[in-house]
Amino acid sequence: MSTIDIKKLSGYSLIVGPIIALICYFIQPGGVLGIGGRVDPTDFEAGAKILTENSVLGILTGLLIPAGLITLLSGLLYFIESLKGGNGYALAKLGAPFIFIAITGWTVGSAIAIGISNGIITGTNMGSIFFSINIPSTMLFGLGGIFIALGAASRQELNSRFAYVASVAATLVFITAIILAFAPEQGNTISLVTGICFIIYTFWSISIGRGMTK
Repeated sequence: MSTIDIKKLSGYSLIVGPIIALICYFIQPGGVLGIGGRVDPTDFEAGAKILTENSVLGILTGLLIPAGLITLLSGLLYFIESLKGGNGYALAKLGAPFIFIAITGWTVGSAIAIGISNGIITGTNMGSIFFSINIPSTMLFGLGGIFIALGAASRQELNSRFAYVASVAATLVFITAIILAFAPEQGNTISLVTGICFIIYTFWSISIGRGMTK
């Protein structure tokens, strides 16, 4: 059995991970695409009903979102270490804990979504907890994404323009999460904006991953 190339494997992680997470983010019941229906984000009873009525999709996306995000994290950690000894390493390294905690929060939120989907969790309180966990998780992901993208932008061997675009997208994620904390009724609009920003960040991640697989 041949030895697995860690650089190539991490590159593929940067490609596959965010794609899985992004697709599931968009198609989850009651999400950006409104599959199963679209409700006021603060109407947790209606949101729980959409999840239970689309339980298979709710369970699958709840399982795949953390898997995709953790795969992305694995690739990012290698990428950050590859910057060691040069410009941008310290800044990118600073972003890693923020991404880690954000993904941990989203994983807990996905577990709650699975519980609601399969009927183990009942009542509206858990729906409100799920919504609340997502707010700081999204903010932390945006903040960590800013640091990593800006760190990458300082490297001549990388596409600095694309990295700056990714940092702007991460900044919007960070800002919209703060807005959502004070205006939860704007959740549907904000989820669409963050979805677009995640698309940009995903394309940037893919571009890095492709470079690492060559």
